[in-house]
Amino acid sequence: MHRRAMIQVCTCAVLWACAAGCNGQLTPQARQLLNRASASLSAGDYGATLADMDRFLHEHGSSRGVGRAHYLRGKAKLGLNDRKGARKDLAEALDRSRERDVRINAELALGDLAFEEGHMATAGQMYRDVISEGQTGKPPLDHARYRLGCVLQRRGKWLAADLQFNRVVEYFPGTEIARRGARRLHARGWTVQAGAFSDKSRADALTRRLKAGGLPSDVTPLLSEGRPLFIVVVGRYSNHEQAGEVLGSVKKHQADAFVTVR
Repeated sequence: MHRRAMIQVCTCAVLWACAAGCNGQLTPQARQLLNRASASLSAGDYGATLADMDRFLHEHGSSRGVGRAHYLRGKAKLGLNDRKGARKDLAEALDRSRERDVRINAELALGDLAFEEGHMATAGQMYRDVISEGQTGKPPLDHARYRLGCVLQRRGKWLAADLQFNRVVEYFPGTEIARRGARRLHARGWTVQAGAFSDKSRADALTRRLKAGGLPSDVTPLLSEGRPLFIVVVGRYSNHEQAGEVLGSVKKHQADAFVTVR
């Protein structure tokens, strides 16, 4: 190749790199794409988020914003129920970003994916990573500690779970997640919750239907925001799997039944 042609090729390469962000810095155009995608994601416009982040990764893939772009694209894919694609982008965000907030949020999202799919060991590790990198008493440690407590309960580690729920109650007082954590404290078994009613007569009626179907059930009263609530539960089981086996039978009587601690 002639010297002049070589110079032209090199010059074009340098110009392209600078357009994407010299030394990894974000250009105004790249920053605009990230900001617009973030706003679209918050508004639930996942298609627009994907389009902008596809463009960002094509035009600015060597910039320091690449991890954030993968995170935003991963969250958009989650919104569109593309779990496989979301997992891949979130893992890329975790691998390629040096921004703490991006890493923490990617770990949290990956933890939630693993939790929802029943991969408790992976979920637990992700939540622990969030806790180790985050700031004590600041979100999203409330969510990470609560979910880690749930993971530990699923694995039968009840005392370790209590520690996490106590931290949620201590560091995030008065919040809904703290109230949920308090309800899971000191649990040592599992049940199927068939319903929750403010009217005890409705709870009693459901209990009678369940018993007629051969399902041992009872009503547990509690206070929710200062008001009485009557919880209908079916059985007590030593592990989550046993309760899950009963869940299908309960759902025949109450479609929104679910497994919870007792």
